[in-house]
Amino acid sequence: MKKALYALLTLGIALCLAPIPALIWVSWFAERHGCRVDEAGVYPCVVNGHDWGSTLGGVFMTGWLLILTLPLATLLGLALMILIVVDLIRRARRK
Repeated sequence: MKKALYALLTLGIALCLAPIPALIWVSWFAERHGCRVDEAGVYPCVVNGHDWGSTLGGVFMTGWLLILTLPLATLLGLALMILIVVDLIRRARRK
């Protein structure tokens, strides 16, 4: 039961932080190919004959999800730390 709870909390934290690698990728890709990416709109970004502008713009907008997910990740992290501390205290008392 404890392992499942640890896994669930860890998965929740990972999902809450998922927009961060996406933002890093968009910034890297746009900079490498000389494309413009910001919140004002979608700009054309043609790389190898394919327009990545709408994809980059859409993924970049997921950064706004962090407003909701970062506090949730913090709460899940605190819950995980509390569970770990309680588990360590219980183990110490048993010995």
